[in-house]
Amino acid sequence: MYFNTTLSQVLIRCCASAFLMEILMARSPNSANLITFLQFFFIALHGFIFTAKLGKVKSKIPLRQYTLLVALFFITSTANNYVYVLHVPSTLHMIIRSASSPASMIVSWYTKKQRPKLTKCIGSILITIGVSLAMYGGATIAEQNKGEFYYWCIGVVILLSTLFLGALTGLQQEILFRKYGKHPDEMLFYSNALPLPLFIGIYPQLRDIASSLPIDIWIFTALSIICQFYCTHSVHEFATKESSVTVTFILTLRRFISLLISSIVFKNSLTVLHVLGTVFVALGTFIYFDFFESRRQAPVSMKKDK
Repeated sequence: MYFNTTLSQVLIRCCASAFLMEILMARSPNSANLITFLQFFFIALHGFIFTAKLGKVKSKIPLRQYTLLVALFFITSTANNYVYVLHVPSTLHMIIRSASSPASMIVSWYTKKQRPKLTKCIGSILITIGVSLAMYGGATIAEQNKGEFYYWCIGVVILLSTLFLGALTGLQQEILFRKYGKHPDEMLFYSNALPLPLFIGIYPQLRDIASSLPIDIWIFTALSIICQFYCTHSVHEFATKESSVTVTFILTLRRFISLLISSIVFKNSLTVLHVLGTVFVALGTFIYFDFFESRRQAPVSMKKDK
């Protein structure tokens, strides 16, 4: 019962957040950094009131230990925003981000010197093939628009780079949790609060964009901020109750649902290569996480951390 409820919350809230973000990027692609700043601010404000208790509760993890995590999280969040103005379709954006599993495997292999299982290697290869097919499908669309292909290439490079930065972010979270214990609410608060001063560097851009947004965009922005807050909160809660394998699989499933919604509602240019790439990504994800093997075994007991 708990699993079904939390799973539904993650899927519904995160899909709603992705849906609203795509509406905003279609109507105002230059507002991505402003939306990110407002999301950071809202989560930080909520955490300051309810997690830090207006500063009365000290952090369990020393603040200096958050430095690398905050830097990686900020760069990853803001870098992804520029992809929207570089003519990278949202469908391709979501498919590439679904390759987070092989990126994490490579980073973990390199840093921990731990050779991955054969199923993980096979799954990663299938996911990489799927992403490559989707990238090629996106390239054929971009080439049809004169002058956009160059910017498309830059956007794809940024997306691929942030995959590995995101993997490093997850590795740093794992290190902090292992050393100081699991404190997801605290980490959610500080990872959003500490980067806020970094937005000063783009304050003129944020001010100009904020002053030019029409009222309907502000309404969608407010809804997006709320949905993103509940999405992030649900994922953090889910991560403390279930295994990382389950969490990653569910988040990948969420991306595919978002992709389906995007293709149906927004009528995005979805080529045969996009569809074939999505099949490879889905199959690779199942193999990567030994999902077929787990189905042949007895019902898997859920991890219950108290």
